[in-house]
Amino acid sequence: MNKSSSSSSKTTSKIPPKQLEIGNQNHVSTPKSRCSVSRCVCIQLLVLLCLLVLAAIIIPIIVIVLDTRTNSCATTYSDSFTTGVTATTQCTNWRIFTTGLTCTSYSKMRIYGSNDPTGITITDASAVTALAVALRYNTTLIVRYNGINWRVGTDWSGYEITSTGAHTCSAGYTIRPCAGNVHWGGMNGATCNPTSQTLSISFE
Repeated sequence: MNKSSSSSSKTTSKIPPKQLEIGNQNHVSTPKSRCSVSRCVCIQLLVLLCLLVLAAIIIPIIVIVLDTRTNSCATTYSDSFTTGVTATTQCTNWRIFTTGLTCTSYSKMRIYGSNDPTGITITDASAVTALAVALRYNTTLIVRYNGINWRVGTDWSGYEITSTGAHTCSAGYTIRPCAGNVHWGGMNGATCNPTSQTLSISFE
């Protein structure tokens, strides 16, 4: 009777091999899962760090490009003139415009007006820059481009830019708001005592 009960207790106290194996597997897998989570977190943090570094590089470049576009050298003079009337405020505006040609280089100049909205465009950077510098510093200069002799120089009491190649009343493209008389220039026509019109010039 004692032997039988002893044998019975021994049998019930034994753990089946399969259950023991499963228990061991569960026990070992916990550190692995924790390690996997930590590894995922590390990867995510690394990706986030890379994105932040990339943003730090790209954003300043975008800002510089936008700033360059916003603060370009593009500038325009445009005023209305009345036939038989000496220009006054137009002369003041002209001087402000010419002294503001401060960029080291320009690549395009366009001279136009109400008599010729298309006008004439110069795209030779060296020629355009030379004309801009001459206007800014009130120096005499003649530049030839596409068969036209562009002149910057004195008129009656100021400085002009003209396509006629000389200080003359010949028809052409001329702006001379500070002439001090009624011969302030003209577009695609008479440049002395011309009809009422708008005279414009732009540099880029």
